[in-house]
Amino acid sequence: MGKVHVNKGRVALALIGVVVSMTVVDSVRREFFRVNTSSKVTVHGDFISKSASAASDDNTVPFTLDENGQPTTEFNGVRFVGKTEQQLTADKISQGLLVLADAEHPVAEGSKSEMIDLLGCKNDSYTLIEEGIMLNTDAAEALNSLMMGYENATGLNDFVVYGTTETYTGQGSCCPKAFPESVTGNTVDLALNGCGSVIAFDGYDEEGWIVENCAKYGFIVRYPQGKQEKTGQAFCPWHLRYVGKLHAAVMQRNDLCLEEYLEFLKSYTVDAPFEFSYEGAGYEIYYIPSESDTTTAIVPISGNYSISGNNTDGFIVTYKK
Repeated sequence: MGKVHVNKGRVALALIGVVVSMTVVDSVRREFFRVNTSSKVTVHGDFISKSASAASDDNTVPFTLDENGQPTTEFNGVRFVGKTEQQLTADKISQGLLVLADAEHPVAEGSKSEMIDLLGCKNDSYTLIEEGIMLNTDAAEALNSLMMGYENATGLNDFVVYGTTETYTGQGSCCPKAFPESVTGNTVDLALNGCGSVIAFDGYDEEGWIVENCAKYGFIVRYPQGKQEKTGQAFCPWHLRYVGKLHAAVMQRNDLCLEEYLEFLKSYTVDAPFEFSYEGAGYEIYYIPSESDTTTAIVPISGNYSISGNNTDGFIVTYKK
């Protein structure tokens, strides 16, 4: 068989042709992407998913891509890379896990569709005072975990859920006071099963484990000991409020009641957020003051965030990095 002769010049020209062709194809692809990823891409809703929707509604806000292909927005003369704008209507200020509710600041009633009857989902680590006790789904799940943790730690299962959205506060009640925030579906009023009768929970003895550990499960004692000057309410160990694990952890670590926490967050903004590490993840939390009928919030385009109104003067954005 004869030798095969390779023309090196022709091979070199062929390789150059391939490179040129690939370059042209890549340029066409980039131009196509640039044209079809214009400022018309929008996001919407209270929570932004990783796949931004191109649909249009009242909350949609456009973002553009910078020279590096990064989503960016400009607000009040400041450029935010990796961020976009979210429009929040005035009613949102009274919704969310961190709303402050009192006589001067009524709160929006929780959505019944997001609540669940504890009778159908509770575990055996606690009992109910009656049927038809409703709680938001996340709070119900956290309550089950809290009560199971209590039983595992103490060997007791003597807690009674005395009320949630509604609690009997008449003569002889174990929980003598009702709170405006209860309508949200994120609060639990507790009592104890004492040898066949229901008695008040004072926050002490072995049952005091709940007060010391509820933050690990996303609950706070809404009116803690030593904070009456801030809350306007004496120590109520029996009234728990679900705010989520992250916020409960921050409040516990800094010894803050809800009023103090909301005031504390006002010093943190989107360009200088409060940073906190929890369970191996990094978080940013910042405050956005409300504006008349509609508030513009600067939020991460990647998603992984939530927004809560504080029910007074602004919103809290919580972002998991």
